Amino acid sequence: MEKVVHFPKLPIEFLMRPSSNSIRDVLIKTIPSASKPEIKRILESVYGCEVEKVRTLNMRGKKKMRGGRLIARPDYKKAYVTLKNPSSFSPDMNPIHLVKEEKNK
Repeated sequence: MEKVVHFPKLPIEFLMRPSSNSIRDVLIKTIPSASKPEIKRILESVYGCEVEKVRTLNMRGKKKMRGGRLIARPDYKKAYVTLKNPSSFSPDMNPIHLVKEEKNK
C-alpha cells in the first residue's frame, strides 16, 4: 500500500503492508533533506502517533541507460519509525482535511 502525503517541503510516502491492523514499525519514503525531528513532528502532529525513535537511510536513485541516455530516478530518504504504542492506519488515511480545518480557524 502506498499513500503520498504532501507537506510544505516535506512529502511523505508510507510503505506498509495493507493487511496489518496493529502496526508498531512504519517505513516512510521522503525527500533527502528531511531530518529525524521533522519526520517525528509530522507524524505526531498530523497522525497523532507517539514516536519512540526514527532511523534514516539516504538512498540513491536508480540509474539506467536507455537509448544512449542516462535516466536517473531522484534520490530519497528512507525512514524506519518505531511507534511507542501499536497503531492501526486505515488504507484511506489522508490528513488533508485536518490542514483545511486549521486554515478555516
